[in-house]
Amino acid sequence: MITLVVLSIVVAIALPSYNRYVVRSNRSEGIESLLAAAACQERLFIRNNAFDDEECGGTTNNGHYEVTVATADANQSFVLTATPQNNQATDDCGVLTLDDRGVRTAGGETGELAVQCWSGRWGSASS
Repeated sequence: MITLVVLSIVVAIALPSYNRYVVRSNRSEGIESLLAAAACQERLFIRNNAFDDEECGGTTNNGHYEVTVATADANQSFVLTATPQNNQATDDCGVLTLDDRGVRTAGGETGELAVQCWSGRWGSASS
């Protein structure tokens, strides 16, 4: 009986930490996809002198994020958005964005939350 109680306590402590770790590691997929989509948009701009909101988006390889492109100013600027899907939606960083000027946001913020989320530090066991 004591073993069962101890095991239950260990699981109750370890499972939330493990889930935070998984969400944090999956966030790298969203960041990688945003950076790849930004590079794709830059290549399009070099070829066509315009960005394209129909190119470079879609679901990430493992399906954790949906990347969308929005252009403005007669296709002279863009904002890329990575929206978390499925279990990744529990990530405190929320929606990640990257624009043509390199401005990065997390959950609509550009402050410390964005810095921490984009660097991979947010959501660690110490936070």
